[in-house]
Order: sequence, then structure tokens, then C-alpha cells
Amino acid sequence: MKISYRKLLLSLGLTALLATGCEDELIEANRNPDVLNNIAPENQFLSATLSIHSQDFEAYYDFYRRIMPWMQYVTPLNGNGLNFTNNVDNFSQRYGRLYTGIGDALTDVEQLVAKLPEEEQPRYAHMIAMARILKAFYTFYVSDIYGSIPYTQAWQARYGGTLTPVYDDQPTLFATLDNDIKAAMATLKAPQSEPQVSLGNYDQYFRGDATAWVRAANALRLKIASRLIKRNPNAAQTIAQEVLSDDAQYLMSSNEESWQLKSTASFVSGGNWNPDGLFAPKPLVDFMWDYSDPRLDAIVAPNGYSQANIDVLISEGELDPGTTESPRRYFGSFTSPDAAASPANQRFYTPRTATIDGADTRIDTLSLIQRRLFQPSFDEGDGAGTGLVTIPVITYADFCFMRAEFAARGLTTEDAETFYNAGVTASIEWYDQLAVEAQLTNYTPLEDNEISDYLAQPGIAFDETKALEQIACQAYIHFFRQPAEGWANWKRTGFPNTTSVLAVADMRSNGASLQIPRRAPLPLLNESFANYQNQKAAYDAMAQDPGFGAGPTDAFGRVWWDAP
Repeated sequence: MKISYRKLLLSLGLTALLATGCEDELIEANRNPDVLNNIAPENQFLSATLSIHSQDFEAYYDFYRRIMPWMQYVTPLNGNGLNFTNNVDNFSQRYGRLYTGIGDALTDVEQLVAKLPEEEQPRYAHMIAMARILKAFYTFYVSDIYGSIPYTQAWQARYGGTLTPVYDDQPTLFATLDNDIKAAMATLKAPQSEPQVSLGNYDQYFRGDATAWVRAANALRLKIASRLIKRNPNAAQTIAQEVLSDDAQYLMSSNEESWQLKSTASFVSGGNWNPDGLFAPKPLVDFMWDYSDPRLDAIVAPNGYSQANIDVLISEGELDPGTTESPRRYFGSFTSPDAAASPANQRFYTPRTATIDGADTRIDTLSLIQRRLFQPSFDEGDGAGTGLVTIPVITYADFCFMRAEFAARGLTTEDAETFYNAGVTASIEWYDQLAVEAQLTNYTPLEDNEISDYLAQPGIAFDETKALEQIACQAYIHFFRQPAEGWANWKRTGFPNTTSVLAVADMRSNGASLQIPRRAPLPLLNESFANYQNQKAAYDAMAQDPGFGAGPTDAFGRVWWDAP
């Protein structure tokens, strides 16, 4: 049967509510090309979008328990354990999804259009271009931590192509992706011979707006260029200059133009999305508190010592009479395992228990993260939340920070300070919007002058002598909601570090500094795998790079772009 996604979206409002409605048929469609004859191309575009953003295992394993602790964005309740960075179990979730659920569905868009009557096909030029941009993004996202992957020959088997695609190495892949994105942009900019079939609500990012997709594509090109800075600065500069010389209408200029998905709380309501039990980190919390960062209460929840809770603890004999609420209720967890295990610091990890509304309630000295920022349905004691979730791809603030960095590196002639200030401003305003829409508890909406006061402070105000450091550290804060990009930002720039303007901890385990993983462990070679020869050739080629590491599974090794 033909599925009417349009009717579902119009009646239910957001993609969250249809994520489970037609999965069986779509899975069958991805296996059987005959079934695709009964599916409209726009359905596969929506299917790919849902597949990108509905990965609860990625949230649980890749973000909450791997990248965020590595990057000192969170710790577990008792602090990081000894040698915790060696644990890469179940990491990462993105590779397989590219080939079964995203790249194949977006390839289907083109193949389904090709099956339409010839006179109808020109009306789908924009849809195909948007599908190619989305496929380029997710391919880049996967290669970012895996290195060489199949692309140019992938997803073609059921259309008469090869069952054993070659692996594209990163220099080739990034150049190919950039060319594919430019070609898609040209299509979206050019006048078309026929009125275009709009994706409308099947496009949960931009509702089929061609200009918005060109903006997103330019931001993606700049993101790819950022990965080339160390390996091929000339190519990075060429891409950046091409992007930034485009017409102003094709460059992001506000948070409203960010590439992101918004949906209802139910989209991320499952257990694997649950961010409970994650403490905010001491380095980040201290920095934000010291500088009165307006994003603090959007990212970090106050600790449990409200006056109401203190009064209960007094009545139960846990605190002395007259104890009052501290003016500071934001305290981060020690990120170094040795520091967390220190007897002097154990008092921070020893909560009190109060009986509140008939239930035992944990009262922590340390602050948890704002859990509704990641899962708006989280029950904060006031029932399940009903706010909106925002899942970013490339935000306007990110775009500004990239422009600032390219300028600070002398790769463009733009003013680094202008885009640093624009990036910080956009980030603060973006978190304010997310906090309000997600219905965070204990959040005070942004007030007049908070941003200007923040930017005027020594240590925050732009300093040309520390430009790259400041830009990278502010981007690090911004990427709290997008930890995979925070990880990439650290690998690219080396910031934050133990001496940067935002200083993170030297994470030590039994006195030894811990290494931080830099890539995903690659699947082991298996001679029974049909594509063994191409896989082995790719691994052998990557191993020629001195930074690759001890072998395919060495997560402390580097992919090509991540040069020392």
C-alpha cells in the first residue's frame, strides 16, 4: 500500500509521532526494490531523516557514556572510574545506519524519481538535490571518525551496481562530497523548467525551502573545510573563500536559519534517551559560574540544596537549625578519576536523603546536567515534561565560530572578532530558546544586557593574541548539546586543554594521565565478508599513516584529517 506521510504529518504535527507507524514497510522497502514502486520519493527522504535522528543507542552509548565523559561534559554519579577512557564497548552507532536506513533511503529518492514518467521527472530536481546534501552530510559524519568508507560505489547493488564497493579514502571522499554538494547547490539556485514538487512536511528541517538548503549546504562545505586545515590548508582556504563569497541570502545569518530538527517530547522519550545520573563537570561549571555565563542554567541544574530541601533536612536532623540556602548552587563533578576518588573529595559524592512527599529523595551537593535539554519528557518531579526537543546538525552559532576561526587563521579576510562575538551571542540566544521550549525547570530566561555584559569581561572579550583559543573554547561550550562536534573541535584545535582560557582537568588514573580516544574502533577484518578485499585494502592504506595507531581497533589512533 502507498503510505500517506503528508496526512500523518498534518494530523500529528511532528515526526516524533510517526516514528513507529510504518517501520516494517520501510524496512521491507529497503530490502526489496519492488516494494519501492509503491512508495513516493519524499517518503524515503523522511525515512532517512528519522533514521538519522532516532538513534537512541547513539545517545546512550556514544554521547552519554563515551564522548561526553571523554570531553569533560559529564561524569557518572560517582565520578569517572579508573581508566574509563579505555572503554569503547558499543561505540559507535553511526556506521551501520549509513548503509541501512540513510544512504540507501536517500539513494532510493533518485531511483524512484527515475521510475516516474519522463515528463514528471524535472519536477523533482530540488528534491534530489536536497537528498544529495543530506546524504553528503551523514557520509561526512560517519567518515569523520572512521576514515575510509564506501561512498562512490555504495547503495547501488539492487540497482545493478556492485555488491563489493571500494572504500573512498578521506582525501578523495571529502573532495567528492564537496563537489556533490556544490552540484546540488547549483541545482537549487538555478531556475527550473518545471514547478518543483515540494517536500513540505516530509522535510523536517526546512519544509522544502530551496534557499534554506543552500545555506545548509554552504555551512556543510565550511565544516568539511575545517577538517582540511591541517592536511590541506590550500583546499580549506579555497572552499572557505568560495562559501563566504556567496550571496548573503545563501549564508546563515540567524538562529532561525540553523540546520536542526525540532520535535515533540515523545520523539526522545524512550529509556535509552534518558540522561539521568549525569553530573555536570567541575571545569565547565566553574568557568561558567566565574564569568556569569547566561548559558549556565540552560546547561546545568542547581544542586539539591534548595531552602525547601534544607528545611526538610533540618527537620530530620540532617542539618543544623538555621542552615540557609547558598547563593551558589552550581557545583561540578571532578572529571579526573584520581580527584573523584580522593578522600578529601568524597564528601561531594555522598548525598543526603530527605523524605519529600512520602518518598526518599537524593539531595546532591553536585549539579546534574539539565536533563530536559536532551529529553524534554524527563520527569523532574513535576510529571513528564511536554516541551520540544531540538536536535542540531549545524547551527548558526557553529557557522559563526567557523568563520571566526578561518579569519583568525588568516585563511579569509573577514574579521575574527566580529564573528566571535556573533557566535557567542547566537549560542547564548540559542540555548535560551532551547531551554524555554524544552520547559527546563529552574531556568531564568535571558534578560537584557546579559550578553553584552558577558562579552565585555576580561577573559571573554576578544583578545587577538588568544583568538583561536577563545573561539575554540566558546565553541566547546556551545557543543555541549552536540558532543560529537565538541569532540571533533577538540581534536582539530587542541582546545580546551589544561592551560587554555577554559581550563579542563588533567584526567589522571593512579597518577597517570589518561589518553582520550580519537576515532571509532574499526570492525575486524573477516575473510568470509564478501567485500573483504576492498576492506583490507582500505585498512592497509590507512595503516600507512603513522597516526593510525596500533591496529584497526585502536581508538587512540587517528583518521587522516586528524593530523598531529
